[in-house]
Amino acid sequence: MFQFNPDLDPRALGDQLRERRRLQIRDVLPPADAERAYNILYDDTPWWVAYNVGDRVNQMPPEQFARLNPMQVNQLVEEVNERAQRNYQFLYQFYPVIEKYFNERPRPNLPIFEIFEFLNSPAALQFFRTLTGRDDVQWVDAQATLYQAGHFLKSHSDLDPSNTRVAAYVLNFTKLWERDWGGYLQFYDDKHDMIEALRPIFNAMNIFLVPIDHSVGYVSPFAYGQRFSVTGWLRSDAPPGPIGRG
Repeated sequence: MFQFNPDLDPRALGDQLRERRRLQIRDVLPPADAERAYNILYDDTPWWVAYNVGDRVNQMPPEQFARLNPMQVNQLVEEVNERAQRNYQFLYQFYPVIEKYFNERPRPNLPIFEIFEFLNSPAALQFFRTLTGRDDVQWVDAQATLYQAGHFLKSHSDLDPSNTRVAAYVLNFTKLWERDWGGYLQFYDDKHDMIEALRPIFNAMNIFLVPIDHSVGYVSPFAYGQRFSVTGWLRSDAPPGPIGRG
């Protein structure tokens, strides 16, 4: 089972989080756990494609994307970029952890679920409650994400009408990401000025209180790296079902 770095002090880190509403925590997992998480994302996770058309989110399984010819892929990207000129838009790869974990039977035998179960273990939930100062954190949702050249996520606030998202998190498992490649987690003030941009750093967790305006910057066409992460929200509602092997 994974664990958080035992040298971290979630109470002291929580003071910083509540003061600034956003925080990056380096070396968040022990080194061996971070390497295992990276290997899970790199070797053992099937990557879907996600993009939106207005309010509709399209989720394309890998086998469907593999059937597209180069002309169809180029058309998809061109249409995404055209919509992005005027509207909220995103394009990236992901694995739908929540949907598969709770709804698909038999559940796929994938190691990514070990990370999800770790995030919802009693020790991890207590870490998050102390970090945020919110005892009402009941569970942590998750998806695996992969950004490569041409991917992006335009600015949004994560505002939830049901008010059940306590905080958003990004567990980074990206290696050797160059500063000119884009793909930074970017935060904005009420004048739309960028106030901070966080580079994807291996074994770092970015966490921020909801709502806050943020985006993932466009990944440059010349970037050849892979921006791996596990992302989601700390939530105050009940999970869709039981979590764990027992």
